[in-house]
Amino acid sequence: MKKLTLIRHAKSDWHSGASTDFDRPLNERGQKAASLMGQRLAGRGCNPDLLICSPAERARKTAKKIAKQINYPENEILLREEIYEASLATLVDLVKGLADEEEHVMLIGHNPGFSELGEWFTEDAPDWLPTCGLLDLELAIDRWADAAEDCGQLLLYDYPKRNHPES
Repeated sequence: MKKLTLIRHAKSDWHSGASTDFDRPLNERGQKAASLMGQRLAGRGCNPDLLICSPAERARKTAKKIAKQINYPENEILLREEIYEASLATLVDLVKGLADEEEHVMLIGHNPGFSELGEWFTEDAPDWLPTCGLLDLELAIDRWADAAEDCGQLLLYDYPKRNHPES
């Protein structure tokens, strides 16, 4: 079994003055949400072997805030260009290309690709992943190359506005 955690970047600042979509930072709400989701993951004992992230500013900042909360070394976050504006096919190829020694991989990126990937793995995934929403998936595979449609089981669907007694 492999475990895959998909996280959409937190809320970005559309009024930041960033010259491109790629450079758009997180807004204040997004910064708080990324830290909150990191705390929730830490509380569940989340400890990925590998954290891979889109190089877009808002995704990188989300990854850094989550990594801090789960004690994942920031300098070990792997940036992968193809995650930015990725199609479902590109994301499936990325997952199938992961090294088999990595048992639990966390991906941080963008919609619509991440929502589509979640639904590809399991029909229990939501149609649309909200900002800083996450899906924890257990995949019925021993090798990443064997990833296939409907091979996943949804372990957790969470997002910042979801009511949690501990929040």
